[in-house]
Amino acid sequence: MIVEMKKISMVVQTKDKESTLDLLGELGLVHLEDFQSSSPEVESAFAKKKKAEDAYHFLAEFKTKEQVPPPSLTPEEAVEKVLQIKEDLQGAKEQVATLEKKIFELQDWGDFEPADLKFLADKGYHVKIYTVSRDKIEKVDDIEGDVVVLRQDKKGLAFAHITKEPVTLEDFDEFIIPPQSLSAMKAEKDKLLAEIEEISKKAQQHYGLRPILKAHLNTLEANLKYWIADANAMDEDNLTAIVGYVPVDGIEAVQNWARQNSVAIAITDPDPEETDSVPTLVRNPRWLQVIEPVFKFLGIVPGYKELDISLVFLFFFTLFFAMIIGDAAYGSITFLAGLGLVFYCKSKKKDVPMAAWTFTFLGLATVVWGTITGSWFASAELIEGTFLERLIIPQLSEGFSVYTPSGELYKQLTGSDVVMMFSFIIGLAHLTIAQIWNFLQALAQRSLQAVGQVGWMCINFGLFYLVLDMVSNFNLDKAFDAGGLITSVSLNLIFIGFALVVIFGSQETRFFKGLLAGLTGIPSTALDILGAFGDIISYVRLFAVGLAGYEIANAFNNMASGLLSGKTFIFGVLILLVGHTFNFVLCYLGVLVHGIRLKTLEFSGRLGMQWSGHEYSPFNVRRDISYEADMPAAVQKVNNSSALTGNIG
Repeated sequence: MIVEMKKISMVVQTKDKESTLDLLGELGLVHLEDFQSSSPEVESAFAKKKKAEDAYHFLAEFKTKEQVPPPSLTPEEAVEKVLQIKEDLQGAKEQVATLEKKIFELQDWGDFEPADLKFLADKGYHVKIYTVSRDKIEKVDDIEGDVVVLRQDKKGLAFAHITKEPVTLEDFDEFIIPPQSLSAMKAEKDKLLAEIEEISKKAQQHYGLRPILKAHLNTLEANLKYWIADANAMDEDNLTAIVGYVPVDGIEAVQNWARQNSVAIAITDPDPEETDSVPTLVRNPRWLQVIEPVFKFLGIVPGYKELDISLVFLFFFTLFFAMIIGDAAYGSITFLAGLGLVFYCKSKKKDVPMAAWTFTFLGLATVVWGTITGSWFASAELIEGTFLERLIIPQLSEGFSVYTPSGELYKQLTGSDVVMMFSFIIGLAHLTIAQIWNFLQALAQRSLQAVGQVGWMCINFGLFYLVLDMVSNFNLDKAFDAGGLITSVSLNLIFIGFALVVIFGSQETRFFKGLLAGLTGIPSTALDILGAFGDIISYVRLFAVGLAGYEIANAFNNMASGLLSGKTFIFGVLILLVGHTFNFVLCYLGVLVHGIRLKTLEFSGRLGMQWSGHEYSPFNVRRDISYEADMPAAVQKVNNSSALTGNIG
C-alpha cells in the first residue's frame, strides 16, 4: 500500500540552518522537497562526484589476476592520479586512431620520403601530385610541363607534375603530401601502441584504488545530497524555512525531535494540486516485496495519488513469466540459481537480496507451468515413463474435443489452440480488473464516471467474443449451438458499452456539460474501442513467444539427436548446450519485451497510471562524514598514514 504522507514545514534562524540539517540527517525521516535550487557548493560537490565516478569506472576494465597493493594515496590524490592515467591513455589512443586513418589513406601511394621532394624543390624542381577521375583523363595531355604517371586504375589516374616554378593545376584534385613518410607513421604508431601498453600496466597497478574510490564516492554522494538540501532551504532575512514530507506513522517521532531541538514545525496535508512533489512510499508485507526488484529494474514508481498495483502486478507478471519462459527445465535453472544465492548469502551471514527471492519464486512458477504442459527442454522423451509424465494436464499439451449441447463434434482443439484461448481469457480478466478498479474509485467519489467504466466492461466482453471468432477461429454461437444469440448479445454489449461511455465517461460536475463532452469525443471513443480490441489481441504474445521458445529448443534437439552417439557425441552435446543457452537468453528477453509491456502499457493504460512518482528518500546525512566509514579494513590499513577523514563544508 502507498503510505499517507504529511507535509512538514520547519522554521529556524539562518545561523542554525546547517546544525538543523545535521540533526535532520540524524533523524533520517524527512524527505526534503527539491525546489531545483542550486549553489556554488552544489556545483562543486557535483563536479567532485563526477570526477570520482569517472576514475572509479575507468579502473573497472584493468582488473588483473595478481593482487597488486594500491599506492598510498588520499582519495583526492587517487582521483587525480587515475584521471591523469585515463587522459594519457585516451590521448595515445586518439593519436593511434588518427595515424591509422592517415596510413590507410596512404597505402595505395606506397612509401616515400617527403624530404626527397623538398630536396628536389631546393634544386629548382617543384613536384606536385594530382588525381583525376577516369572521365577526365584526356585533360592530362593538355598540361604544360613534365607529367609522370604514378598510378592508373579503374577509378582514374594519379600523376606527378614537375615544373621549374611553383604551379597549381586548377582542374585536378591535388594530393597534399604529408609531412611524414608511410614508414615513419607506422613506426610512430608502433611507438604509441607500446606506450598504450605501458599506460595500461600502470592502470592495472592502480586497480587496488577502486575500494578507496568507492568509499570516497559514497562520501561525495552524501556531500552532494547535503548541499542540495542546504540550497533548497529557503532563506529570508534571518529565518530559514525547510520543507519536507514524512510518513504519517513518523509524525510523532518528528514532533519529539522538534521539541528536543527547539525547532518550530507545522504539519499539514499535502496540497492536492501539488501532489507531483510528494514522494511515494510503498510498504507491503514481505511476501509481496518479491515484486519490488522488478519495479526497481524498470525504474518505475507510482505517483502519490496513483494506485499500488503490487499484488495484481505480482500475480499476473508471475503468470506471464511462466508462460513466456514456458519450460520447466529453464524454470528449474532459474529456481536453483535464486535459491543458491539465498543459501550462499545466509552461509556468509549477509543480507539476502530480494532479487534472489524473486528469481526463486518466478522460477518455481515456471516449473509448475512447464510441468503441467509437459515441457522439459522441449523434449517429451525426457520425462517419458517418469512421475512427471503423470503431472501433465492433457488438455494443455494435446488439446481436447469440443461438442455442441446436442452431442455433435464442433471442433478438435490442439494444445496450442487451448493455450492461445487461455491467453485471451487472461487478457480479458487482466483488463477487466483495471476497469473494476476504476469503477470502485469513481463509485467512492460518487462520480457518474463509474457508469462509464461499466460501459468499458461491457465492451471488453463483447470484443472478447470477436477476438475468439476472428483470431482463434472459435465461434461461441456454434460451440453452444446458440443460433446467433451469443453474437447478438456480444454486439449489443459493444453498442451499449459505447453509449454508456459517451454519456457517462466524461461526467465531472454538470451532467449536460459531461454529455456534450462525451458527444464531441465520439471519434476518440471509437478509436479507443479499436485500441481495446488490439489490447485483448496483444495477449496472444503469451502464447506466441512461449511457442517460439519451444520450437527453437525443439529445433536444436532435432539437430543434436543424430549426433548423440559414437564419435560425434561431443558435437551433439555442444549443440544442445549452445542452443539451449541461446534460447534461454531469448526467453528472458521475451519476458522483458512482452511480459512487462502487458503490465506497464495495456493494464496501466486502462488504469490511467502514469508511473509519475518519485521514491521516498529521507534525508540522512551530516557534514561530519568519515571517509573510512564504508572502506574495507584492508584498504584502511594501506592508507593508515593518509588523511582520509574530513568534514563536508
